Amino acid sequence: MKKTVGEKIRSFRQQKKLTQEQLALGAEINPVFLGHLERNLKSPTITTLEKITRALGITMSELLLDVPNNDSEIEVRQASMQHINYLLKDLSNEELDKITGILKEIIDWKKMS
Repeated sequence: MKKTVGEKIRSFRQQKKLTQEQLALGAEINPVFLGHLERNLKSPTITTLEKITRALGITMSELLLDVPNNDSEIEVRQASMQHINYLLKDLSNEELDKITGILKEIIDWKKMS
């Protein structure tokens, strides 16, 4: 069974031996709100998730993706692609076209180096 984002936040917080108050202070969010997030009573914004991951010393990928413990190359690649899709999902078609152009330039540059 997959963990919710709130359950993952609580798990990482407990692994780091932080109280809700300590994490909330580090993330500059309200401790009550953090409790609501952990119990899945509220949904965080991307900005809030960035603050929390920064305070926990983890990446967004670690928090949001279900990366298997077996770090095979294929699984890591799939997790990276899933993360990219997550980051791009709310962009407009125009924004996606711009990102596609940037990625193409990076890939072409990489091939030349």
